Parts: sequence; C-alpha cells; structure tokens
Amino acid sequence: MATNNTFNGAIGAWIDSELHPASATTPASPNSNFVSMRLNNVYKSLDYLCIAWYAVDMTNPQQPTISTGNKGLQMIVTDAKTQNPNIKLFATLAFTDEILSNLQTIINNPTTLQAFAANIATYLGNNNMNGFDIDWESPISYLSSTQSSAWLKALKQAFGSTYYISLSPAVADNLDGNTVNNTCNIINLQNYSGFTHPDDFVAIGINSSLLGFGAKFETSGNKPFQNALQASQQYQAGFKINGQTYSYNTICNWRLDSDDWAFEQGQQLLLSMYIKGAPSTVPFDDNVIIKAQSISTLMQSVTVWSGEVVDAIQSGNQNKDGSYTVEMLQHGGDTGHQNPTITLPSSGLSQFNYVTGYWYGNYVIVQITIAGTSYPKSISSSVSRQETKSVTAPSGQTIVAFSGATQKVQLAGGGYTWVLSEINAVFG
Repeated sequence: MATNNTFNGAIGAWIDSELHPASATTPASPNSNFVSMRLNNVYKSLDYLCIAWYAVDMTNPQQPTISTGNKGLQMIVTDAKTQNPNIKLFATLAFTDEILSNLQTIINNPTTLQAFAANIATYLGNNNMNGFDIDWESPISYLSSTQSSAWLKALKQAFGSTYYISLSPAVADNLDGNTVNNTCNIINLQNYSGFTHPDDFVAIGINSSLLGFGAKFETSGNKPFQNALQASQQYQAGFKINGQTYSYNTICNWRLDSDDWAFEQGQQLLLSMYIKGAPSTVPFDDNVIIKAQSISTLMQSVTVWSGEVVDAIQSGNQNKDGSYTVEMLQHGGDTGHQNPTITLPSSGLSQFNYVTGYWYGNYVIVQITIAGTSYPKSISSSVSRQETKSVTAPSGQTIVAFSGATQKVQLAGGGYTWVLSEINAVFG
C-alpha cells in the first residue's frame, strides 16, 4: 500500500479565490481576507491547505497541464510556507463540464495521460506545492471506474513519494477501492453535503483509516452551517458501520475565504485548539490588523456573543476617509447568543466597561457594556468575586481595536467552548 502516516490526525482546510471585503482591491490589500490569514496566524493552525480552483489547460493538447486564475496563489503559497514551513499545499481541481470533457479526452489516450500526470508534478514543483486535490463530485464523478483508476494510477506513478494525492469526494460513484487505497493519501469527505456517508466508501473497499471528516464553517442561508465546537465533536465521535465505531483520519474545513471569512478563520483557529488540546488560553491582538493599514481607522461596529458570560467579541473598522472597511476575526466561542451588532457613532468608541469574575472556577469576562448596552443583560448568579473595570481612551484618541485572550472552559452538560477571559483596548 503506497499511502503513509503523514496525515494521521491532520487538520486541513480549503480556500477559494474570493477576495473580501468589497473594498479590498487586491489579495495584498491590508484589509483583505488573505492578509488576515497571515496576520492572524491561521496558517499555523493547519497541517494542509487545499487551494481552489484549478482548470485543465489544453493549450497544447499533447501536453495538457493545470492552471489557475487565482490571483492570490503566490501570496498564499509564500505566506503559508513562511508562517508554517511544514504545511502541505494542494492544488484543487474544479468540477465543470468542460473539465470532465478534457479529462475524458486525456485519460482515453495513455500517452497523453502520462504527460498530463508528469506536467502536474512539474507544476507542483515549480510552484512550491505538495500535492493535487480532486473534487470528486458531479460532473467529474461521471468518469467511469476504469477512467478514474487509470488517472489515479498515472498520478501516483508521476508523483512517486514526492507529491501527495488528495481526494475530496461528495460521492463514492465510479471509484475503485483498491486503486484509491494504493494511490490517495487523504480523503476529505464532504460530510456537510448531507448525502456523503463513510459507509458508502467502505462498501466499495476503501480503507476506513483513510477517511477524513469534512467540516463547513461557511454560511448556509442566514447562519454558519456549523462552528468549531460542533465540527470537532463530530470528528472526534468518528463514524459507525454495522455497529462498529471508526475514527476519522483527518478533518478538513470548507472554507476560509467566503464573505463570512472573519467567522471561518476565527473558527479554524478554535478548531485547532479543540483537536490539539492545548493551550487552554489563546491571546489575540487586533492591533496587528490596524497597524497593517495604510490609513488610520476608527472602530465603527462591535458584535458580542453571550450566554451566561461573554462568549466572543468582534469589531469592524473603517478608515478615516471612509473609503474602505477593516474586519476583525471573531474572538471566542460560538455557543452563546449572537447579539445585534452595535453601530458606533462617527467619532468611534471612546469608552467601555466590563466585569470580571469566577464562573465555575474560571476567571473570565462575565459582562461587557458598550455604547450603553450590556451583554449579557444581567450577571449570572453563578459568578463570584465580581470586579467592574472601565476603559477610557486618552484625550484626542479613540479605542480602535481590542486585544486580550480567550479561554477554553468545560460546559456543564459536557464538552467545551471558548469564552472571553481578558480584554484590553488599543488606542489610536
């Protein structure tokens, strides 16, 4: 069997090529979702990253290869490798009718198929990447079992032990279990699809130890599909087949750069903590985002999540001439209630109060008051040794960002969440 243990327990994610917020003009814009990946150390939380989207390049029909229109590719690769030298980067093939047609043409010609596989390996080497990821769903999954096997075998022969093969399937259709076992290093199941089930893959002979859980932090409808706590619990629970429980080999999150990227990236950081198990306290500092801006900013909004205590906080800024916005990550857990966003006056935020205390043995922020609104509305009777603190900006300055820490706490009903345990002001 050609697979190895490189990815046992690995944490991964997919990233697309969407640029956010709307005011970010390039991936390198200081307020962009891609810059946030670097400044918030998101790459450090990952063992591997699948970068979408790639097409089949048939410019030379005898020497087909892959290509991408992802304008942020080189920035992603450079930032990821600089921040996390051990991260493994995959080029993810898209799923379109045109790609299916091109693949059928290539695979049905053994000479062209060999060239295609070799050219993908060359591309990966030239672009400092480590593997090739196939999004196995309609219409790509319409390839026959013979065609898919020939393709995977050609890739494995061209890649050897230098590059990895990742399969991200929604369905098990037209896959040969023995071929997959002997060629693929990762299988990222699209569990979030609702129709992707581990037993379908085991039924065709795919080794259960290859299967990885597919999480989804992207918004579906009006709210995120799931959060880090939910994803980690499902991953750690494993899956059952005929009454026997199996463990997932990996976990991979879809995705890190939708229009809800500030939530997705924040949850990715928490997901790593849930699974790796340490540390129990994680600092954050939005000043690194503020300092990266070419024009100074004012805080324009704050959102607080609260349950019995303060679960999380997130702020948004606008540069002083109003031409672009800067969004911070959500710091803390997602098990509490998301309160309405507080819109601040044009002068920004100059003062806020908060209360600390001991909550089931944890020293945390038990209430915060911003612009006259307190979250939670009243302090829980479970809190002891309360202490009220006030933060006021110096004359001529405002509070432009928050820093502080979040803490992992055990819930009364079992499981864990993250809550706000320390908060400080960044003045500007």
